[in-house]
Amino acid sequence: MQNITDFMEKSGGMTGGHMKRTGRYIGLFLDLFMKVNLFPQVILSWDRDSFIRSALLHDLGKISVRNSILFKPGRLTRAEFEEMKTHTLRGIEIFKELQDHNSGNTLKYAKICIGTHHEWWDGSGYPNGLKGRQIPLQGRIMAIVDVYDALISKRPYKKPFNHKEAVKLIMQGRGSHFDPLLADLFQAGSDRFAEAS
Repeated sequence: MQNITDFMEKSGGMTGGHMKRTGRYIGLFLDLFMKVNLFPQVILSWDRDSFIRSALLHDLGKISVRNSILFKPGRLTRAEFEEMKTHTLRGIEIFKELQDHNSGNTLKYAKICIGTHHEWWDGSGYPNGLKGRQIPLQGRIMAIVDVYDALISKRPYKKPFNHKEAVKLIMQGRGSHFDPLLADLFQAGSDRFAEAS
């Protein structure tokens, strides 16, 4: 897996750091679940380390997106955004090739993260328009940590938001973009995310 992440970092600049930070944030989220006793049997049934490592692969498909789109300093055109959206499906295709040569929990969780981290709670996300609890819990967690890191990070098209602004924007997406329960949990433990970022 290190070879994959090295390649992604070289070909995608910001992507490597983003992948590593989202893994850290997943660990924080899992700690919050246990602290408030939310879905404890589900969380304890997961292989924690494998789920955290799976975050390294959630944007795997971006290696197939043109750098002129990944690093565009302005807003994407509709056609460019449609190409960007293909990174989820392309990631699953690449994942299937990896799965032919490997096995284990990391890849099991990675498939979920790759395929569902852009699904929205209200069903308006992609690639499959899943809604509510149709989206696996791992994907709903990944959606929040992915957006949080994107918000607080510098991108070619934007300056970074500070932590408070990022939390506010995530809470604005509560019930539309994000699972309301998870958004509330994120807000309650947001100080931990600020420290980790």
